[in-house]
Amino acid sequence: MMETRYIQLCASMICIVLLTSLQLYVKEQTRISRTKLLPYVPSHIPTPVKEPNTTLCPQGRPKPTIDDILCMAPFTFNSSHKNPCWTSVTGKLKCLPYFQVIGMDKCGTTDLFARISRHPDVVHNIKNKETMWWSWERYGYWLWSLNARRTYLSNYIHYFDNLALRLNNISRKKGKTQLVTGDGTPMDMWDFRGWKMIPQNKGLKEPQYLTPHLIRHVNRDVKLLILLRNPVDRLYSDYYFIDNGERSKNRTTFHQAVVKAIDVLKNCQEQRSLRSCLFDFNLNAKLVKHKTRIHLGFYAVFLREWLSVFPRDQILIMRTEDYSANTKSMMKRVFDFLQLKSLKEVELTKFKITTSKREYVTKHKLGKQPMMTKTRVMLENLYRADTEELGRLLKDKRFLWISRDSKSGMVEKKLYR
Repeated sequence: MMETRYIQLCASMICIVLLTSLQLYVKEQTRISRTKLLPYVPSHIPTPVKEPNTTLCPQGRPKPTIDDILCMAPFTFNSSHKNPCWTSVTGKLKCLPYFQVIGMDKCGTTDLFARISRHPDVVHNIKNKETMWWSWERYGYWLWSLNARRTYLSNYIHYFDNLALRLNNISRKKGKTQLVTGDGTPMDMWDFRGWKMIPQNKGLKEPQYLTPHLIRHVNRDVKLLILLRNPVDRLYSDYYFIDNGERSKNRTTFHQAVVKAIDVLKNCQEQRSLRSCLFDFNLNAKLVKHKTRIHLGFYAVFLREWLSVFPRDQILIMRTEDYSANTKSMMKRVFDFLQLKSLKEVELTKFKITTSKREYVTKHKLGKQPMMTKTRVMLENLYRADTEELGRLLKDKRFLWISRDSKSGMVEKKLYR
C-alpha cells in the first residue's frame, strides 16, 4: 500500500515539474516572439540643428517629453536609392517610407495597401501595414487610451528595417535601386489628438503644427495616398467595425447612437470651432462612448491640413466607390503615381493585384439591414457643408456623393455651373 502511494506521489511530482517546465518554455517563447516582432533598436537620429529657428526651438525651454521633430536636422538621403534611405553612424542603411496610405478608416485602405505591397518592387514594413506611430505611438496613445508605451523616431525607423536589410545586400550593384517600402496608417490623416504635446503648439488654443508638418520635415518627398468613401456609408461600416462593448447592433441602435453623437458635437461647437472639436481628445472619447465616430466624416477639415503642407501632386486622392468598381484601373493609376514599374496583365494576375477577393471585410456587418432613411438624411445634412467644401478643394463634383433628390441637384448646379 505504502509503495503504491509512493509511486503516485512521485508521478504527481513529475507531472508538476513537467507542467511547470512547459509553462516556462511557452512564456519564454512568447517573450522571444514578441521581442523579434517589436525590438527596440536604437538608430542614428539627426542631432538638433546648430542654429535652430529661435521661434520653433527657443533656447532654455524645458526638454520636451516626446521627440521634437521640428528641431531635428533633416535627413540627407542617399541618391542611389529610390526609397528615402541614409547610412547611419554604424555604417548600416536606415530608411523611412517612400509612400504612406494615410486615410481614411473603413474606406478600403487595408485592401489598397495589400495590393500595393504585392508589387515586386515593394517591401513590407515590419508591421505589415499600420505602424500607428505618427498618430498614436509617439504620444503614448493606443486606440482611446492615454497609457500605452510611448515610442520614438528610432522605433519608427526600425519598422522599415526589412527594406534596409534588402538594400544593404544589393546596394553595391550598379544603378539606382528600385525597391521601396510604405506605411499604411489611416489614423494619420485625422487623429491629431496629441497636438498639445508638440512643443511648438504650447499655449495655443488651436494647433499650428500637426502631423503633416512633422512628416514633411523628416520626409519631404513622401508620396501620400488617400481613399475616401461616402461619409454616411463609411460611418455605418465603422459602427459595426468598432468594438464598443455593445452586445447587439442593428440599424435602430445605429440611429440612436448617431443622434447622441450629433448632440455631443453640437454642444462642443457652441463654444469652439469645428476644427478644434475634431482634434480634441475628450470629444473623440465621448463619440466612441456614444458608439459612433461621426467626426471622421469631415474629410475637408482634415484634408485641408495636409494640402496646406504638401503639394497637391504629392497626394493621390481616390474614391472608394471608384476603387471597388474598377480595381484594376485604379491600381494602375496608383502604380503610376508611385512611379513603380508597369506590370503586364499576366503579372497583375500572378501577384494577385487584380484579384476580386478583398483583403478585409467587416464581418459583423454582413447580412445587416440597410441604414434607415431618416438616419441617412440626418447624416447627409450633417456632412453636407463639408462635402461641398471637399468638392471645391478637389474641383471634382464626384466627391459630393450627391443623393438623387432635388436639393442635392441644386447643390451640384450651384457649385459647378
